[in-house]
Amino acid sequence: MTDEAMRTVLATWATKNLPARLDVPATAKLLGFAEHDIQILMSAGRLTPLGSPAPNAPKWFAAVEMIRLAGDQAWLNLATKELAKYWRRKRAPGQPLTHRS
Repeated sequence: MTDEAMRTVLATWATKNLPARLDVPATAKLLGFAEHDIQILMSAGRLTPLGSPAPNAPKWFAAVEMIRLAGDQAWLNLATKELAKYWRRKRAPGQPLTHRS
């Protein structure tokens, strides 16, 4: 990330009065996705939580990284396509329509 881009991200972070770590609901809101989409994006490798949390542990994300991703049109496009692909497979004939996170 360039110095200018980092300054922009930090300025945005400061104006939004966000904590350094965001939980799943705050991350979903900032990125414009549903909360259940965050698990799908993590499974697809599009989002990485801080630390190495256990599968059943709360997940936290770096606010500055989430702000950067929210401004990255290419990443948003890939993440949206990943979700569409997930739901297309999930809803394929013979697949149950329920989603388990």
